Amino acid sequence: MMRTDWIRCTDCALRTKPVFRPLSDQELDYVIGLKADHVRFPARSHIVEAGESDGFIYTLYDGWAFRYAMVGETHRQILEFLLPGDLIGLKSPMSGRVRHSVCSITDVVVCALRERPLDSLVVGQPDLAKALFETLLIEEDRARDRLTLLGRQRASQRLAYLMLDLHDRLLKRDMALGDRFDFPLTYEMMADALGLSRAQLARSLVDLRERGWAMLHEGMLHFADRAAMADFCGYRAGRAMRRALL
Repeated sequence: MMRTDWIRCTDCALRTKPVFRPLSDQELDYVIGLKADHVRFPARSHIVEAGESDGFIYTLYDGWAFRYAMVGETHRQILEFLLPGDLIGLKSPMSGRVRHSVCSITDVVVCALRERPLDSLVVGQPDLAKALFETLLIEEDRARDRLTLLGRQRASQRLAYLMLDLHDRLLKRDMALGDRFDFPLTYEMMADALGLSRAQLARSLVDLRERGWAMLHEGMLHFADRAAMADFCGYRAGRAMRRALL
């Protein structure tokens, strides 16, 4: 972890993306008051670990990360891939501690925000609080839908669904060039997110390529027939909404 150049909230590039809800002047002042630091983490390092309570939450400003839980001592289940604008380190309301660990995939930059009591947000900035809760609920619904489908799908369908979901999230952030986008996930990460072995994952990548739908090459994913792949795995984009950004 290292400090990086401070980026003022008023100059935040994420706030110009149409997917994020604009802040009122009062709300922006509130967020500025929360900001404590701007920090860089190298790839494959922990941003937070389960059980921590350091008094901060983080907004992922740049790069990719993932949230995961350990099953036993040796098996990792990746719960979600995190993209710029996503929150990291939200505490359990019961324990006051982070429930899941978060690890960087690429080099990442995060905004460190001082955690204040929830009632200060609800009372002081009710519109922002409502938008934040709606964002978290929509994300929870999206993750539940994906996990429900993954439990009933073949390996190739699971992989197709994950790719399409990530593509839509990137498009909303202007991080995809049409049907091509950077895809820094390793075989191990994809397998841990989809409940597959590396061999199953490799066969699934070949299957999608041979069907003429998607090709992964040197960290770049290219869709050749996105509609056919969506029909194959039952993917439907979630409803459009403007996300809360802290």
